[in-house]
Parts: sequence; C-alpha cells; structure tokens
Amino acid sequence: MVRELTGTYISEQILVLPPYKDCYVYKRPNTKFYQYFLSIEGEGSERKSCKTENLELAKKFALDRKLEVMSRQKQGLKVRRVKKLFDFIDDFLQEESERIADYNKPGFITKETFRGKKYHLERFKTFLTSKQGKNIRLENLDYVKLRDYPIWRTLKSEYNPKPPKQNQSILSELSTIKAYFIYLEDKGYIDKQPTFRMIKRENLINNRRDYLNAREYMQTINTLRAWSNKTNLTPTQSYNRQQVYNAILIMSNSLLRIGELRGLKWKDLEYNPNLSKEEQKVGHLIRVSSEISKNGTPRTVQSPTVQRFNTIREMDGIPKVRGSKFPHVDTEYRNQYIFHIFNHPETKLGTNSWDRRWKEIKELCAGRYWNDKNITWYSMRHTGISFSVSRGVPLLFLSRNAGTGLKYLQDVYYHHESESKATWETLNQNRRFYDVISKKKDEELIEIESVMEIVEGSKSIIDKKDLIDKVIQKRKRSKVKSKV
Repeated sequence: MVRELTGTYISEQILVLPPYKDCYVYKRPNTKFYQYFLSIEGEGSERKSCKTENLELAKKFALDRKLEVMSRQKQGLKVRRVKKLFDFIDDFLQEESERIADYNKPGFITKETFRGKKYHLERFKTFLTSKQGKNIRLENLDYVKLRDYPIWRTLKSEYNPKPPKQNQSILSELSTIKAYFIYLEDKGYIDKQPTFRMIKRENLINNRRDYLNAREYMQTINTLRAWSNKTNLTPTQSYNRQQVYNAILIMSNSLLRIGELRGLKWKDLEYNPNLSKEEQKVGHLIRVSSEISKNGTPRTVQSPTVQRFNTIREMDGIPKVRGSKFPHVDTEYRNQYIFHIFNHPETKLGTNSWDRRWKEIKELCAGRYWNDKNITWYSMRHTGISFSVSRGVPLLFLSRNAGTGLKYLQDVYYHHESESKATWETLNQNRRFYDVISKKKDEELIEIESVMEIVEGSKSIIDKKDLIDKVIQKRKRSKVKSKV
C-alpha cells in the first residue's frame, strides 16, 4: 500500500509519474537537497537523497531508480539491498555453518572445511578492501577488478604479505568465493556471476609429498623408540610418547590417514579369517568407518600391525580375553578410542597433544636424518605407500587398501619406482658394453639407435664380441658412403 502524501515530515511533494503515488520527490524541513520516496512491492519502501537541489535532476534520479527496480523485479531479483558485501559474507557463513557434520557425508561439510571457507573469505575481504575500500555495496562491486583476484594472491604486497606457495591453494579459495556468489545469485541479490583470471594447478607429479627412504625411516624409528622409552617422564608423558611411537608404526604399515588413525576404536579391528593361523599373528583387518574416512566412504584395510595394537591394549591395561580372536578385547571396551587421553579412554587424544609430540619428534630427527625434507604426520602414510610401490605391490590393490584413487596413486606416489635402485640398474643395463665400444673406438661416438638396428636385425641378443665387431663394421660402411 502506497503511503499518503501527508504530514509535516515532507514538503514540496512532486509526483515523478503522475497520477501514480508510488514514487515522488520531496524536501525535508531545513534541507536543501531533494529526497525521493519509492514504494517497492513486497519489500516495503525506500527513501534516499537525490543529491541535488535541482527539481528536474531529482525527478530524473528517482525515475532511474524506479526503472531499475522494475527491471530487477522482472528478472526475479531482490531490489532492496540494505546490507553490504561483508554483511552478506556473514550471512553465507552462517548458512554454511548449519551444514556442519561430524564427518563427511552428502550435503554436509566438516568443521575443518568450514574453517577453510571462513579463512578464504577473510582473504577475499582483504582483497576487496585493498581495491575498493571496506565493505562496499553490492551495486558498487567492480567486476573488472574482481577478475584479478588470483593474480593478486600470487604477488606479495602490504595487504597480501604471505602469498600461497602453490596455486592449488588459490584455486581452493576461488572455489569458496564462487560458492559465495552463487549464494548471492540464488538469493536474488545479483544477476550475474563474476569471472576470474585463469591460473594453472601444479602437476601432481611435480607436487609430490616428501617421504622417508628406507635408511631415513629406520634411523627415525630407532630414535623414536629410545625417545618413547625414556624413564625421566611423568606417567602422562610416557603414555603419550608410547602411543605416538606405536601410531607412527601403525600408520606407515597400514597406510591409514592421520585422521582415520586418531578416530579408531577397538570395535574397528578384526581378525582376518582368510589368513593362516601363523599369518594371523601378524595380519588383521581394520574397518575404516564412514565417520572417520576422509571422503565419508567406509573401506576395509589389511594391515600387518597385530603386535602394535596388542602393545597398546596392554598399555591400557585391557585384559586379553582367553580363546578370543584379535583384538582380544571384551565387549565393554569395544567403543573406547584406541588413541585416547591418559586414563580417559572415552576421549580421543586431542590435536594439540599430537602436535606437541610431533614438534618433539621434529626437533629430534629433522636435522639429523631428514635434511631439507618437509616431513609431517602425513609423510608416514606416504612413506608406507612408497615402500609398497618399491616392493612391486600391484597399484590396484594398493589403491583400494590405501583409499586413494589409482590415477592419484600413479601421479603422486609412483615416484619411488623412478628413484629406486632396481630402476637404476634396469636403465643402465649393458652400460659396460657401451663402455667397451667407447674404449675400442674412443675417437667416435655411437648412437643408441645404431645398436638397436643391429639387435633388431639379428632377432636376438648375440655375443657381445660379435656385436662390437658388427658395430665397427657398420661405422666403416658409413664412412665409405660419406666419402663417395
């Protein structure tokens, strides 16, 4: 319903499109600039300054706004946008927070994911502040400047003192920012999505994680064994160190992710009925539930870590049930966390406790064994997968056990094969033969293709002496032809 033109609040009321009373200009008492009033169906009314003393310019200003409102209403868009850009970001995050779940499942996000989204939008706010000022209105958003966000994030500046080391971090930020603008479009606040400059994600092959080779791994494990067995510790410190030491051995052998490992309960462990009795002393099954799985998909892991879990069970004082199958725990213990706070099995060991232990481990091992490698908790899983590749474990089976895509496994983890001693020997087989050729005719070089032609022509590998003679004869024929 249109408000009547009465009262002492306004003076000099002039209808913009007579006889319609939904839009008019007026003056407030003791002011020189005209104001406009506009009734917006379904959204109330709007009163703003025309920023002019000229009546005709004021009427044009109000008419332009009315036409803009009519255009947006025809497109099904919201007209009144009282809130500013940063306010809408808060609304978006509030809506996202309602989707937080304890684990990954369709339509929901984890707390870690939400924290990431919040950080991404904080960086976006900083960018907008540096380019257009703090908390602008949506209608003032400069889409051209917005396009440069990915480039801005790569360059160090006053507003961006620590650019991400990798483009994939910027792409993650862009994903959140685009989701925010989709939210604005769905709510009817904007009529188009912004576009951003393209940046290329790093090749997975060149973006591999650091891992420990066999020597570095054994040096680390030996040092950690002594570290965990120190006697001048409080009961809590000793317990936590023993837990972490066994956790590292379990992680590198089972290939579990650190989040999966932390969430394990005794009920997740089972004996493997497909193994012989002797093999069951070493191998068992781990049921990774959807609640602790990275992607919310449960999987079964075969792991040679019976001894490690038995050690933890004994540390916790859980009696072994006679005649039972692994993990040999009674029903009352099955829902307890395996890695938990000292004397509180109902509460899993907190992130801060894991981080403090890792800081101690890093101080012990980084300078002595790891050189310049960036070794993290995740590196233990990575090390285990790399060892599996070097042992020739079929990638399909390895992919299923580790819960990692086959292509990702090939691109990120298969580097171990290219660096192994076996690969070196394969690539350098018959090098001694080539050395003989070089000594026989050291004034000339021989191409690999020349040797390949001779071998292929003979259909088989022949005696090295005969092959050397054939190579030399071929060279002589080539010289004669060149002279002719």
